[in-house]
Amino acid sequence: MRRIVLYDESSRDLGINVASRINAEAKEITHKVFPDGEQYVRVEANVGGSDVLYVTRLYPNQDQGLIRVMLLLDAVKGLGASRVGLFIPYMPYARQDRRFLEGEPVSINVMLNVFKNLGVEYLYVVDIHKPQSLEGYQGFINLKPFKLYAREFKNLSNPVVVSPDSGSLWRAEELARELGVEYDYLEKHRDRYSGEVSFTLRSINVKGKDVVIIDDIISTGGTIVGAAGMLRSMGATSINVVATHCIMIGDAEAKLTKAVDKVRCSNSILGKYSQFDVSQLINQ
Repeated sequence: MRRIVLYDESSRDLGINVASRINAEAKEITHKVFPDGEQYVRVEANVGGSDVLYVTRLYPNQDQGLIRVMLLLDAVKGLGASRVGLFIPYMPYARQDRRFLEGEPVSINVMLNVFKNLGVEYLYVVDIHKPQSLEGYQGFINLKPFKLYAREFKNLSNPVVVSPDSGSLWRAEELARELGVEYDYLEKHRDRYSGEVSFTLRSINVKGKDVVIIDDIISTGGTIVGAAGMLRSMGATSINVVATHCIMIGDAEAKLTKAVDKVRCSNSILGKYSQFDVSQLINQ
């Protein structure tokens, strides 16, 4: 079956790279925003009878991006594509993966159900906040970037891997396994009277070690900065941070520059720290 990769202005680099990896044609869609904020999408490529993969970034302007995806899916189906998939490296709304308070939606389920209902047969995301979110959605796949990260950190002289909390412990474990080193996670404690936050390390000794802190998202940077301060006080030689999705809100970059030695991120979101190319995670 003929394979076509569609991309837009936000994802030209990813689209071309993915198309090359899977031996597909690469075609850019037409996309514009009207003065009133509504969007226009057009697919000019002949996609009839083809397996079509739309590659796009949905951050920033997630809501606009999601509408663009919906319009694109209808356009592709209208042209008679035989199979339709999406590659969305950073999946918005994934952090709301359960009802934390009564009356809340499970936002990630809403997004995934919309895609399914619009005919998406396969979806690739990268390092989604909770991989369990994709359970029950056949063909929806979470791509893991840890082998890419391990290649970068193999040159550290004495590395250990640390997760800033228990939620990302599995990420620390996977990266540590690739590197053949120890791993651990930090427990966060908040004083109920002063509100002051402190951290404790569960078991390993980081004195004289090159610490790699791993997480899926850097947003405000507050958790990473607090963790880095504690690890330095315990004698860590260097603090390296790797995160798949670097949102970097507000003064996050300035805070991290003072607190850690180096930050590395993927290009799921384009920015200063976009070092790892997630298109390499797509297989034939």
